[in-house]
Amino acid sequence: MWRSTCVTLALLILDPAVCLTGPLLPRIAGGVDTVKGVWPWMASLHTQSHFCGGSLISSEWVLSAAHCFFSNSKFDVQVHKLKVYLGMWTQEMQHNSNVIQSDVRSIHTHNAYDEKTFDNDIALVRLSSPTSAYSPVLLAAQGSVIPSGTLSWITGWGQTASKGFFGMRPKDLPAPQILQQAVISVVDNVQCHDLLKNKRRYTRITVNMICAGIPAGGVDTYCGDSGGPLMHRYDSQWVQSGITSFGYGCAKRNTPGVYTRVSQYQQWITDIIRNQQSQNFPRFVNFPLPSAGQSSVVG
Repeated sequence: MWRSTCVTLALLILDPAVCLTGPLLPRIAGGVDTVKGVWPWMASLHTQSHFCGGSLISSEWVLSAAHCFFSNSKFDVQVHKLKVYLGMWTQEMQHNSNVIQSDVRSIHTHNAYDEKTFDNDIALVRLSSPTSAYSPVLLAAQGSVIPSGTLSWITGWGQTASKGFFGMRPKDLPAPQILQQAVISVVDNVQCHDLLKNKRRYTRITVNMICAGIPAGGVDTYCGDSGGPLMHRYDSQWVQSGITSFGYGCAKRNTPGVYTRVSQYQQWITDIIRNQQSQNFPRFVNFPLPSAGQSSVVG
């Protein structure tokens, strides 16, 4: 999603409360249209329209970002108004097939989520009933190491960006608003801190975060991409290691985006699901995955 002449892969967000002002922006840029059905776990969260992404991690649980559900430090999404769409390729319903619209039973945000620093920016959404129609994504297990330079895929329906005279300018995802994808690379936390430390409103990069981008810029997540997955491919398996969280501007040179590090939350995810008396747990795998013959499944 980072290239100097490309469209920014940013998810189309129609709820201004989720599109932060100033230098902090939840986003994707520099992406291309996906092929229908390629990302079966991708979820679109709606109230009146799409406002955030998410990923199906088991038959009845969707992983997203805590900030999607907050406005002015208050929990701001009513459960009965939230709809989750699975199997969606475009935001124009007439172009979709086999889309599942699910009501929501409950929303769970991390109790230590910090709206100023975006630390612990993670949420779980429980669907009203389980579904087996779409495959869930695997999650990076606690202790997983994602080396700097690891290729990563991002997806979303957020805003795109076009290159203008004064730099990258946000633009609504053009009709028919097809799911976008892009490839970026992991940036280790020390380097990420060094690249971002002089940005206005910079706080810190914590162990609960993972950074990714392209040094030259041009590809990034953007407004409306929040809550969507940062993923890595290993053989035929896809592992989610990050949740789109925040960034400083969009698709800028030497300005990686920041994602919630999923492996830090294996226990939290497991505890929430168990406490809700659900039996539909996600599969956690160690990354990098072990060689053939070794078990990688955790929990």
